[in-house]
Amino acid sequence: MRYGLLIRWCGTGEPLEWLRVEDGRAGFVQRERAPAATVLAKAASIAVLVPAEDVLSIGLDLPARKPDAARKAAAFAAEEQVAAPIESVQVALAAAASDGRWSCAVISRSKLAAIQSDLAQRGIVADALHADAACLAVGRALRSGDRVLLRLDRERAIACDVALWSRVNKGADLVAPETVDELLPELARDVSVAMPINLLQGEFIGRHRGAGALRWWAWAAMFAVAAIILQTLWMQLDSWRLQQRVDALNSAMVLVYRERFPDAQRVPNPRLMLENALKQAGAGGVASDTGLSLLARAAPVLGNQTQSQLSGAEYRGGSLELRINAPDIGALDALRESLASALGLAVTLESATADQGRIDGRLRIGGAR
Repeated sequence: MRYGLLIRWCGTGEPLEWLRVEDGRAGFVQRERAPAATVLAKAASIAVLVPAEDVLSIGLDLPARKPDAARKAAAFAAEEQVAAPIESVQVALAAAASDGRWSCAVISRSKLAAIQSDLAQRGIVADALHADAACLAVGRALRSGDRVLLRLDRERAIACDVALWSRVNKGADLVAPETVDELLPELARDVSVAMPINLLQGEFIGRHRGAGALRWWAWAAMFAVAAIILQTLWMQLDSWRLQQRVDALNSAMVLVYRERFPDAQRVPNPRLMLENALKQAGAGGVASDTGLSLLARAAPVLGNQTQSQLSGAEYRGGSLELRINAPDIGALDALRESLASALGLAVTLESATADQGRIDGRLRIGGAR
């Protein structure tokens, strides 16, 4: 049967205290350099508790709601509360925020690396690393030997010696610590409700002990399914984008056709009707400067756009005005340059208005500048 291991790390080279946790019940505490390899191999999870004296527990107000975004902002937000240079510490966050505040644990990166190295020499790869005081239920305090551990609230957990505790507690309304012979069983009892922060985040996340148990074909199958889903979604998105461009071009051709032929009642096939009109105009020698001709010549450039979309067109005064919806002013100007280069005509940016994070612009082709 699989079980969890709770290990108390007391220092480099020092004996470990450990016990099994199975079905919510803690076993007997054992003290030795490391659990046997068979014990480690059968463990479903391994959590290591380190002295809370080495860990600063704080709360941070971060605008991010998701853990990944919050971790990027945490280092900058914690800088004012950390005495050491921020690049020399590991800033770990709780799994989720509470009312916009994130519980945060800070430990020296060199200290954390030394702990991982010491555990590795004993054959231990931890799934989680917690400050021992953070494993207590909120409002609980324990005294064991010369140490006192206290969980003040959801964010703060401290540990100190008895002498310092006496000074800290003087004049403060802190809960009296319970005296216990063994810390580990008490911590094992509270850890499930305490929800301590896992210090192993970012680059300190090690390869899971059971990673080899998942066969390569299972990973290959998952990647294949994911690739098929992504490919399908991409094809649907690409089809939708192409249809949007086709619809916009058709709408623009209808507008230009009606500008040229105001008596037209229906334009069921704007492309075919424009081609016929262009042939007739070409036969008369006036095709080069009509709105039909300009739109037809601009169509290949407009059709190649992936981010900018044609939303309308109007021909008057010898110039063709295009209404373009673009992601930003840079994309709009790039389209202007592409049209000018392809058509060999002056293309000017008449206006640009921000709307819902995009730009609605007007480009004028030909005519007076």
